[in-house]
Amino acid sequence: MNKGFNWYDDLFGKYDVKILKDVVNKELSGKGKLIICFPEKLEELFQEYYFLKSINRTRIMLIFGIFVYIFFGLADYILFPNMYKDLWGIRALTIAAITPAVFFIFTGRRYTAVYFVYSIIAVTAGLSIIGMMSVIMPHESQIYYAGIFLVIFFLYTLSGIPFLYTSISSTIIIALYFIIDIFFLHSGYKYLVSNMFFLTSANIMGLIGGYILEYYVRKDFLLSLKIYLDKKDLESLTKKLKHLSNYDELTGLANRRKLKEFFERELKRAVREKFPISVLMIDIDYFKSYNDYYGHIKGDSILKEIGKVISNHARRPTDIAGRWGGEEFIMVLSNINKKQASALAEDLHRDILNRNIKHEFSPTGRLTVSIGGYTEIPDNTRTIDEFINRADKALYKAKSAGRNSIVLLNGSEI
Repeated sequence: MNKGFNWYDDLFGKYDVKILKDVVNKELSGKGKLIICFPEKLEELFQEYYFLKSINRTRIMLIFGIFVYIFFGLADYILFPNMYKDLWGIRALTIAAITPAVFFIFTGRRYTAVYFVYSIIAVTAGLSIIGMMSVIMPHESQIYYAGIFLVIFFLYTLSGIPFLYTSISSTIIIALYFIIDIFFLHSGYKYLVSNMFFLTSANIMGLIGGYILEYYVRKDFLLSLKIYLDKKDLESLTKKLKHLSNYDELTGLANRRKLKEFFERELKRAVREKFPISVLMIDIDYFKSYNDYYGHIKGDSILKEIGKVISNHARRPTDIAGRWGGEEFIMVLSNINKKQASALAEDLHRDILNRNIKHEFSPTGRLTVSIGGYTEIPDNTRTIDEFINRADKALYKAKSAGRNSIVLLNGSEI
């Protein structure tokens, strides 16, 4: 399983980063906390994390434990040659009983169900050992008493299931041994007291060891999660800074830096593939008067609205719309000839007029734009600045003609 951040993205990505970070920081700052349990959502996340991280080991250890259980059949044969078949029968019955559960462990995806079934397997193994003790003569049954220790040891050290499940399973096994010994095994007072002291002590040590282990597993989880969340914050900040460095904050259109970067790339491609590039300069007519009369907030709102209209006409991956400065906008259109650029400029001009934005200081009574454009199949001597200067000359002609007009030029008309 991939333990890198890609794996973390699958697990942690569905949670709100800010809320998660606040909870993680609160948990890490909690000194002297003894209860190994997180707040509800974080606990759910930890259980999913722990399950995905440990399930392969848990499955492997289960198979190992079953092989050890079967291997002790050899001890049955050596120690009790006259009744090993009865003991093997108990082992075979146990294996048959837990086989569906083992299959579920290898196919289950819900951690609560998998851990619960795993606990049942462990308790069943403990019961089978107690069952073997019941078919052997009382004075010899204590030989198998160590098997209960092995099950408890396995649960706390090798099983890989959480502390809650190991502690409950081990306690149930010990309680079952106590009840069965009193009512069925009749080992004797001294054996029972001695065994219970040893089993209880082993369980207490297991509880302490399991608690400490899970405490540090949980702490490791919090630190890993914090590193992941800090990384996501850094990625988000980097993305935001990159966006701010490439796009105009007010309109969301490309800024000069982004425009020139894009234009440079497309210009080289146009020279190489010999196709035309068209540049349109769009200027909002009488914008200073509009801004002074209606206020800067309304002015900014208009810039956003016009910017959105312009952006809607830069539909292809090889088109870009940007804010050149103030009330001036620019469009760079790759592989668009003068006729196509003229049609696009007219559509854009019409869309803005159809908005019917009121403008007291415009001769038409509504907000208009002037558009100047330049089209050329560039050679390797042509520069971006030359393209823009020629589009700007066309814009100047459009404004000199009374504004609210479109002028497009090509190389032969300059």
